[in-house]
Amino acid sequence: MKKYNFLAFILLVFIAMPFSLQAQNTAQSTDVFKQEGIASWYGREFEGRPTASGEIFDASQLTAAHPSLPFGTRLIVTNQHNNKSVTVRVNDRGPFVPARIIDVSRAAAEQLDMIVTGTAPVSVVSIDRIVITNPAVGAQMAPAPVITAPVVVAQPTVAHPTTVQPLVVQPTIVPMPAGNVRLTPDLNITPSKNYRFQVGSFTNARNAVEAFDRLKNSGLSPAYERFTNSDNVEYYRVVVAGVPGSNVQITTERISAAGFREAIIREEN
Repeated sequence: MKKYNFLAFILLVFIAMPFSLQAQNTAQSTDVFKQEGIASWYGREFEGRPTASGEIFDASQLTAAHPSLPFGTRLIVTNQHNNKSVTVRVNDRGPFVPARIIDVSRAAAEQLDMIVTGTAPVSVVSIDRIVITNPAVGAQMAPAPVITAPVVVAQPTVAHPTTVQPLVVQPTIVPMPAGNVRLTPDLNITPSKNYRFQVGSFTNARNAVEAFDRLKNSGLSPAYERFTNSDNVEYYRVVVAGVPGSNVQITTERISAAGFREAIIREEN
């Protein structure tokens, strides 16, 4: 009888072994993280400040902020407009703007050639294999907080000054009825000539991106202009250029619809 009991025990061990190995593999399941969406960049305004990981932010390093990936994760970010790529390391949390999936450092943005545009459509692929703590959820489910977490901002009907004024250097972004934009200086508009509107001048790149997006969503074709003043402070101008005199009125109305109440207008040569 003892001999048969021993043989039965050995048989049970062999039957249970595959299930044990399967459970172990499931617990250690890994996958490559992939994601596509809009990237932005951040730099000078956060220089020297601690990141969410505790590291001090250095805009000259190839790092990035991501809403959910583990700190230390290495990612290949590719600008889909020009196919330029850069490898970054996640050391911070963000971006905190709906529909954006990653914030890269200034150094990374330079390699992606997205400094002037401020944002770019990108693909993100992890070099490291990401441990999936819940195997039932694929690696591509990790980006979910990108949309849901920041949507505390999603209260567009609440007119509270703190939701608008911190976005700009000067408090110009205030929703107003169409057409109520003060243009300086006073000009006699000639329909056959072209004009240039300067809607804002920002030291904070994110504020420039915000202004750019507002104008674009109002049907305009804005652009960035980067310059440095005599004190070596870098600014980003957001402009609408090449506007025919016959379109100055409708352009003014669209600038107002974007939430601006003043702009500098110049005649172009």
